[in-house]
Amino acid sequence: MDFTKRQTRIINMLKQTSPLTSEKIAGNLELSVSTIRPDLRFLTSVEILNARPKVGYEFKGNQLLNFDYDHIYQTPISEILLPTTEIKASDTLQMAVGKLFLKDVGSLYVVNEKGDLVGLISRKDLLRASLNNSNVQSMMASIIMTRMPNIITATPDMSVIEAGKLLLLHKVDSLPVVEKQSSRHAIGKITKNRIFQHFIEIGMKTINN
Repeated sequence: MDFTKRQTRIINMLKQTSPLTSEKIAGNLELSVSTIRPDLRFLTSVEILNARPKVGYEFKGNQLLNFDYDHIYQTPISEILLPTTEIKASDTLQMAVGKLFLKDVGSLYVVNEKGDLVGLISRKDLLRASLNNSNVQSMMASIIMTRMPNIITATPDMSVIEAGKLLLLHKVDSLPVVEKQSSRHAIGKITKNRIFQHFIEIGMKTINN
């Protein structure tokens, strides 16, 4: 974003000292308050400055200095895992649809008798199969699942940024989280929405502090 010379001077001034009243800013620039008012209004609207009633204007970038970016991005996903929603490989398509909507989740994890992950069924998979098949009461859900080892998994020691990269790279909404790389036992899941919630929660804590 490009700023005028006057707007740049205002920003640099408030970087050095915040907050300052409009009168003080105008005095430092040897201009009238009415002259700089449009600049202050613009810089506030694009969130470069923060206007505090009866206090003055402050450089909003200073608030970013309080962010602990390592904590935001390097948090291990073990701290923000969501529980899995599982079905058995022998469950019917109708049972799978019912569980998906009852739990309001985006995917179901298919497990065998030992509880090991053998497949994954997404909401899109179920809707597509339900629309194209009239035999949902007897058709096994495992028929439409994505099977291991074609499922991308994460491990609990992965950071939020590492898991986020996997989600974007493979264009999926969630990842099963297994105990360790060679394991098939899912201990939770990480989703795009959960990572977004993590960012918002830390942002709100920072603002409130």
